[in-house]
Parts: sequence; C-alpha cells; structure tokens
Amino acid sequence: MIALWLIAMSLGLDSLSNGSAPADPPCGIIDCDHEGGGAEIGLTKAEVAQQAEEWPDGSSEESPDSWYEYVAVIDCRPPNTPAQPRLEICGFAVNFCEEFVPDSSGPRSWIYRRTVDASGPTSEWTEVAPTCFTDVVPARSGEHAQELTEAMIIEQFHRTQFALPQTVMEPPGNRTLVNLPVYFELAWPEGGFEPQEVDVTTLIGHEVRIRPTLVGATYVTGDGTTIGPTTSLGGPYPGGDITHEYVSADEVSPYISVEYGGEVSVDGGEWSTIPSTVTIDGPATPLEVLTSTNRLYSNDR
Repeated sequence: MIALWLIAMSLGLDSLSNGSAPADPPCGIIDCDHEGGGAEIGLTKAEVAQQAEEWPDGSSEESPDSWYEYVAVIDCRPPNTPAQPRLEICGFAVNFCEEFVPDSSGPRSWIYRRTVDASGPTSEWTEVAPTCFTDVVPARSGEHAQELTEAMIIEQFHRTQFALPQTVMEPPGNRTLVNLPVYFELAWPEGGFEPQEVDVTTLIGHEVRIRPTLVGATYVTGDGTTIGPTTSLGGPYPGGDITHEYVSADEVSPYISVEYGGEVSVDGGEWSTIPSTVTIDGPATPLEVLTSTNRLYSNDR
C-alpha cells in the first residue's frame, strides 16, 4: 500500500514541491480524518508516541535482546531518506501540516525504523508511516522522544560547514612596495555557508535552520600587525577602508580570521540567537614586499 501511495504522489502531486499546499491529494494507507477527504494525514501524536512500545519479534522491555531505532525525515523530493536527511525543506511538507493538522509540530515527515541489537543495526531502515507530529518520534523502543535542546543546536552549529574567508589584495599580482598602502578585501567562496546563508538539517525529527552571522573579521597582515576585529569587508582601491603599509622588504602571508555567530529557526519558527560563536581562519595568501630604487639617467651619449 505504501508503494501505491507513492505512485499516486508521483502521478498527481508534482506541483507540491514548489511550495503549494495540497488541495485534494489522495488517501493512503491510513484513513483520512479531515473533513472532505484528501491527503493521508498520517499517525496522530498518540500513535507516534506508541511506537516506543513496539519491539522486534522475540524481544521486549523485560528482555531487550534487540530494539527498534526511529528517525523522522522531511517528506520532500528528491526522496529524503535517513541516509540523506539534509535536503532543503519543501513547501509541501510545511503547508500540508499547517493546512490539515494545524495543532501539529510539523513539517510533514516519514518515520523510519530499523532493528538494532548490542552489536549494532541488524536491518535496513524501513518506512513506518507519515506524520505531522515529529516532536514525539521515539529515539528507540522503550524510550520516549528526545527533546530538542539548546546543547544539540549548539553542537549542530559547530558542525556547520562555514565558508572560508578569502583574502583579496591590491595592488594585484601578490606583489607590493614598501610604504605603499595595500588594500584588503574579504571575499566569500562559493563553497560553505557565509553570513546570512541558511544551512538546513533534521535533528530528532525537527527541521533546524542555522543562519551564520558575522561577529567580526580580523585581518592578519603577516608582519605582526592585525586590523580588527571589524565588521567591515574592506574593499579595493580607492574606497576600501582596510589598508596596511609594510615598512620593510619581506615575504609575508596575510589571511583573514572570521568569528561567526549564528541564528536558529526550528520547524519554521522565528529566528533566535545561538549562544555560541566559531572562529574560522581563511587560507593564507603569499605577498612579496619589495623596495624600489631611484636612479638618475643622463641623456648624454
């Protein structure tokens, strides 16, 4: 029956991935319980919590030789699975729960479970059912759902793939002259999450969005001098406000160190400040500081 429901989804609900709410999606393996029929509502809050009372054959709370582990992944496409749970949240998952299950924790997710014993997992993840009550998905048989804590959010914040700050300098060509101002600029690479970009993940059934912020940047010039911390990104000649003059010939390796803060939104809620910061050093850029020599030339031959 699950397979039939998924086929119906693929045939009739392609538009849901663009953020529109389902008007009358098909019923699935679980009875429709909202007025007028429509989409498969999934497990209620009590039914999700009841999963903690289920055990594999031959095992029980009194004799826990094996148990079920549970995870909830957001119902988005391409298929979001326990092995790949970091897809961006889709409008369908949010809109479905807001429209049809307004008192739920959302977003709409599929519960998966696998069998585990003392040696580790003994089965693959299998689908149980969809639900909009992700806040009560049990951790394992015999245990209640974990509460999403501030410590979990801080730990996930520290796992964020922050963008490495890149150092751009003028004059170009990685060469300059003694006593000539060097203009520094902080540039963000394509990879990683820079300030105001959003990293989305799933923690114990909750959609957690982490948005890095710029606390301050420190420009390390390579000759023992630092500029900052400052929120300025610098800039090129002539308007850049981060400059430095080298007083002697040298080969230096300037870099920029960024202190990231962060904000978090859980299950589409308001943004709040994460009480932690992370400092990331960008790669060093070699710079050759040269001296200039004045010479007088005569036109006499």
